[in-house]
Amino acid sequence: MAENRKQVTGVVRDSAQRGGFLWNVAPEDPLDVYLGQLVSLDHRDLPSCGAILFGLPFDGAVIGRRGAAGGPLSLRSAARRLKACRSDGEELRTRALDLGDIALHSDDVAEAHAKAEAAARDAMAMARRDGAKPRRVIALGGDHSLTFPCAKPYLEKFGERLAVINLDAHLDVRKVEPGAPFNSGTSFGRLLDAGLANYTVLGVRDFQNSPAYVKRVRDGKGRIVTSGEIFAKGAAKAADEALAQLPPKCEAIYLSVDIDVADASVVPAVSAPTPGGLLAHQVFELVRAISADKRTIACDIMELAPSLGVPGSDRSPRLAGVCLAELLATAG
Repeated sequence: MAENRKQVTGVVRDSAQRGGFLWNVAPEDPLDVYLGQLVSLDHRDLPSCGAILFGLPFDGAVIGRRGAAGGPLSLRSAARRLKACRSDGEELRTRALDLGDIALHSDDVAEAHAKAEAAARDAMAMARRDGAKPRRVIALGGDHSLTFPCAKPYLEKFGERLAVINLDAHLDVRKVEPGAPFNSGTSFGRLLDAGLANYTVLGVRDFQNSPAYVKRVRDGKGRIVTSGEIFAKGAAKAADEALAQLPPKCEAIYLSVDIDVADASVVPAVSAPTPGGLLAHQVFELVRAISADKRTIACDIMELAPSLGVPGSDRSPRLAGVCLAELLATAG
C-alpha cells in the first residue's frame, strides 16, 4: 500500500532563503524581466497581486513511482528565470504572492489532505476582492490525490455551478474500499461522490484506463476528450469546445493540470509516463485557453517528479514552469 512505501526523492539544487523560495534573481541582461521578479513572499504585497501560490510537497498517496514531493521546488526553480514576455512582446504583468510550501512531512494521507484543504481554504479567503473577480489560487503539487482537498472548498461554495476540467492521461475516478487510504487516482471520483456535476478530462490515452472508470465518468455526465481527438481538431478548438459545453449556470472553473497529459518523450519526470500524449505546445494552448476564461478561479499543477527525469535534463520542470506562467499571464 502507498502508506507503507518509503519516500525516495532526488535532491533539487536551488536557492532558498529563510521564509521561502528565492524567486527574485537579478537577470544578467538588464533589459530582461524574469517571472520570478513578479512573485513576492511578503503578505503586505497582497493588494497588488492577482494570484496566490502555495506548494504541496507530498507524494505519499501516489499509485506509481514516487518523486512528486520534489515538484513544488523544481517547478519554482524552472519558472523563476522564464522571461515575463510572450513572443509577440506582450508582457506578463500579474504579480503573485507565494505562501510557500505547506509542511507535509508524514506519509499519513488523511493528515496531508487535511492540511492541503486548510491551505486551500486560507488561500481562497485571501483571494477575495471587493467589487472585482477574485485572485487566482494556484496549488503546486505534489501527487494528484491533492486535487480533491484543493478543489473541495470550491465545490462546497459553488455546488452545481462549479466545473472541474482536468488535463490528464488518466480519468482518476477510482473507488477505494472503506478504510483504505485514498490515492492519486481518486481525486475526481471523490469530487463526483461529493456532488460535482460538471467534469471534463482532456488528453486521455488509450490503454490507460479501465472500462468501469470510463462508465463512471459517463454515468456522471462527464466528458472525455482523448489525446487523439486533440491532435485531430487542435488544442485550441478542443479547449473552446470543452468550455462551450459547460452549462450556462457554470460560474466557476477549477483547472487541474497533471503534467503526464504530455507525452512521455516530452515529460518523463512523472509518476506514470505514457506514450501517445500531447506535445508541449498543445498543453500550453489548453492551459492558456481554459485559464483565460474569466470563470477559472483556481488551478493546480500536479505530478511533477523531478527525481524521475532523464539525468541532466530539465524538460519536465520547464514544461510545468511554462504552465505556471500561462496561469499567471491569464489571471489578470
